[in-house]
Amino acid sequence: MGELGDPRPAPDSPDDALVERRIGGEQVYRGVLLDARRDRVQLPDGGETVREYIVHPGAVLMIPVRDDGRMIVERQFRYPHNRSFVEFPAGKLDPGEGALDTAVRELIEETGHTAQVWTRLGMIHPVISYSTEAIEIYEARGLSHVGAKLDPGEFLELDVRSEAELYDALDGGRLTDAKTIAALVMHSRWSQAQARSVRLRIRGQVQGVGYRDWAIRTASSRRLHGWVRNSGDGSVEVHVQGPQDASDRFVEACRVGPRTCRVERVEVERAPYDDSLSDFGSMRSR
Repeated sequence: MGELGDPRPAPDSPDDALVERRIGGEQVYRGVLLDARRDRVQLPDGGETVREYIVHPGAVLMIPVRDDGRMIVERQFRYPHNRSFVEFPAGKLDPGEGALDTAVRELIEETGHTAQVWTRLGMIHPVISYSTEAIEIYEARGLSHVGAKLDPGEFLELDVRSEAELYDALDGGRLTDAKTIAALVMHSRWSQAQARSVRLRIRGQVQGVGYRDWAIRTASSRRLHGWVRNSGDGSVEVHVQGPQDASDRFVEACRVGPRTCRVERVEVERAPYDDSLSDFGSMRSR
């Protein structure tokens, strides 16, 4: 089908001694989902070989957590394996769509829920040997049911499982989907961490209504460290650091905020631990 440009991500370390350098490549098949490529590459020792792989637009996986701690999963038939699998909801990115936007859309489409608090747990590469696919993992809390909007030809069943039930399914061989297993482990590690260092972005009607001062008072009362600032896009940004319980209770409080605000969404991102962060109380005079 002719010579094409390199569809892969840029190398994270071009000087890596193991890098295989692309000489040229072609698209050998283009379907509704699959984009198959064949590249000629130069090996680290100067030799040449062929690499075949699938170009993927990227995807997201959502872990919808109910107020009782149980998680929403789905059963979906997967044609290549001729069977149904237990999975967390997931979906691929549309062109020009950000990962969180995809997660918000797919959660509604597949489970009929919106979420107010979105925590990014990380990324996985599920099939590194033959696909460019990368999956962003999000935990979704503060769920509200609005009704599912499945795509035409999409069929699935929803269920609710506890973390213990999912690990029991894993141990019993009933949970084998790689992305769901990885997400479950990431969720468990996040839930069990003793300390938090996270960046928050609170969206909605949150500037000019006292949200910043409320956040400082609320974080100070929990003896957390960090900072709060108004962002140019109308959101409020917070870096909060401290014990897990205090941090999680602060994030939960941010869903409501002061009486005069209207919070639409709280976005949470893990951040490196910063020893230089000061007590929130020191911000009151700023």
